[in-house]
Amino acid sequence: MPEPSLIPTKSETYKNAVGDWLSCAAREPDSLVTGSLLFLLCCLPVVTFGPAWLALTYYMGRRSAGIKTSWRGAVSFSLRRCGIKAWLMGWSDFLALALAGGGLLALWGMGLPAAMRFFYGIALILDALYLISGLYRYPALAKEPGNRLSRIIVRGFLLTIGNLSWTLLFACIQLLLLMLCAVTGIGLIFLYPGALSLLCYYAYNEVIRLYFPNK
Repeated sequence: MPEPSLIPTKSETYKNAVGDWLSCAAREPDSLVTGSLLFLLCCLPVVTFGPAWLALTYYMGRRSAGIKTSWRGAVSFSLRRCGIKAWLMGWSDFLALALAGGGLLALWGMGLPAAMRFFYGIALILDALYLISGLYRYPALAKEPGNRLSRIIVRGFLLTIGNLSWTLLFACIQLLLLMLCAVTGIGLIFLYPGALSLLCYYAYNEVIRLYFPNK
C-alpha cells in the first residue's frame, strides 16, 4: 500500500491531469489530428458514436503512453474486445441527451404545475450528470474491457457525484476547449475530439490513482 505522503490530494490530482494533458497534446499533435479525423469518419452514421469514441479514447491513451498504436487496432479493440458494451454506452448517451432535450422542451413550452417542474428539473440534473460522467466511463471501459458495463456506468456516475466540484471544473475546461476550437472553425474537426478524449483519459487515470491507489 502506498505511503500516505505519496497519495496525491484532490487539487494535485487535477493539476496533474491538466498538466499531463497539455504536455501530451503538445508532444503528440499529429495523434490529435489523426484521431480526430478518423473518429469523425467512423462516426458519420451517428449510431456508431459509442464504438468510435471508445476507439478514440483507446487510441489516444495508448499513444500518450508511448505505445505505437494504429487506428485499425483501436477500432478492432473497440469492436472485438468490447463489442456490444461500446454500442450500448453510446446509445445510453443518446438516450440521456434525448431525455434532457424533452425535459427542456417540457419546462419551456408547457404550463406545468410546480411539482412537475421540480420533477423535470431533477431529471435534467441527473441527465446532465450522466452525460458528464462520460469523462470517466469511456476511459474505464478502454482500460477494463472485461468489466461489466453496469459496474462501469455506476462507478462513473459515482465518481462524477463524489468529485462534483472538480468534475464541473473539467466540464468547464471541455466547454472552453470547445469554444476555442469553434473560433478557428477547423479546430472542431482537426483537434477537438482528440483533445477531449485525451483529457478524459488523464482525468480518469488521476482520479483512479486518488481513490484506488493499489489499482
